Amino acid sequence: MEALVRKELPAFKPYTPGEQPGLTTSTIKLNTNENPYPPSPKIREAVEKVLQTGVLRKYPNYHARKLQELIAKDYDLDPNQILVTNGSDEALRMLFHTLIGPGDVVVAPDPTYSYYPVLTEQMMVGATYKAVPLLPNLHFDFPALSKEQGKLLCFAHPNAPTGVEEDKTELLNLVKNFSGIVLSDEAYIDFTEPNTSLISEIRNHPNLVVSRTFSKSYALAGLRVGFIVGSIDVISWIRKLKDSYNVGILEQVVAEVSYADKEYFLEKRLAVIAERTKLKKELESLGFIIPNSSTNFLFCKPKVGISPESLYLQLKEKNILIRYFSTGISKDYIRITIGTPEENQKLLETICNFL
Repeated sequence: MEALVRKELPAFKPYTPGEQPGLTTSTIKLNTNENPYPPSPKIREAVEKVLQTGVLRKYPNYHARKLQELIAKDYDLDPNQILVTNGSDEALRMLFHTLIGPGDVVVAPDPTYSYYPVLTEQMMVGATYKAVPLLPNLHFDFPALSKEQGKLLCFAHPNAPTGVEEDKTELLNLVKNFSGIVLSDEAYIDFTEPNTSLISEIRNHPNLVVSRTFSKSYALAGLRVGFIVGSIDVISWIRKLKDSYNVGILEQVVAEVSYADKEYFLEKRLAVIAERTKLKKELESLGFIIPNSSTNFLFCKPKVGISPESLYLQLKEKNILIRYFSTGISKDYIRITIGTPEENQKLLETICNFL
């Protein structure tokens, strides 16, 4: 069979997601940056209406038009500047397929979202992934990034796995001076200060695209809805690669209701941020070194003498999952998703016992 597949595929290393225990287990899952709180309670009525009316036998709206319009209204955009996708990962895949050909270069800070180098390799066209190391303080090396040339520059904003947020002016200067397309991947943007997103800057920077997801702040990771925003020209090219009906009726309706329920969204957003502040303070009192986080997770360097990998394994034995990356600067850290107050307390108690 190997002789039949593309010659590039046998050596290809796929993306490695966080561990996913069974849905009915008692495991405390703090490893994949899911929201610890349930999504909008208004979803139930909306889903029941869909089931009662029997519209699931019909194809969904091709463009997810109502959701497009809701997002466009908030950002004063043309709905055609927004492409709704099957999670933001589909948006990233389509962007890469739109841009990356033989010999092209993808530039990114390192570390950032680990799916970018995988996507570059998935193109199977001999594209190059150029990783630019972070500074010792875990911020982007803007002078080094500004010297790079490529077809695509991509970064998470705020960054992952570090949780660190970069200055908006510096990011926009990078966009302005980069010769290709720049992706601001804003999966965690809702956990930082308002008006931090670069979406409003798209009108001033035609080479800028922004991706967003409903998986994190809207607590819909199991549903798979995201979107990508850019100029009408750029989005029209990406749309050519879209699956015919990539986002189902239930997904569209649930995302619409969640997006419109601003009061509940803000309440749970603030709850996550409050727990983040509390957990960071508690871990720092135990000797952990943690950069300021603008996300729903903490990037933690354990106290001197404690191996990050051993701590990850000890917690796993106690049915608490966190994330450990074994390469680059990440090997000195663990990443902990913010859980509920009860989950965070259990985590702290288990860590104290280990220490």
